[in-house]
Amino acid sequence: MKTVAVFGGNADIVAILVRLINQYDAAEAVSFPTVEELLIGNFDLLLLSSSVSETDEALIRAQVSQPIIQHYGGGSGLLRAELLPYLD
Repeated sequence: MKTVAVFGGNADIVAILVRLINQYDAAEAVSFPTVEELLIGNFDLLLLSSSVSETDEALIRAQVSQPIIQHYGGGSGLLRAELLPYLD
């Protein structure tokens, strides 16, 4: 099972993404309230959601070595399509 970190600037959207990802057998989603906590977190894959500041995104992209998926929104089918290549 892969751990998917979800990070975004809108807590309600992040909560929905975590709930949707946790429905997949091959994944467990976790979220982090701050970029500092994310950077010390333990995960296999990062789903970067909306409303992240340019400064935080630059810091994340510079320091996170795991794959990062930029999620722009859309239905749960799109989310699944974005994640599937990394969950196999």
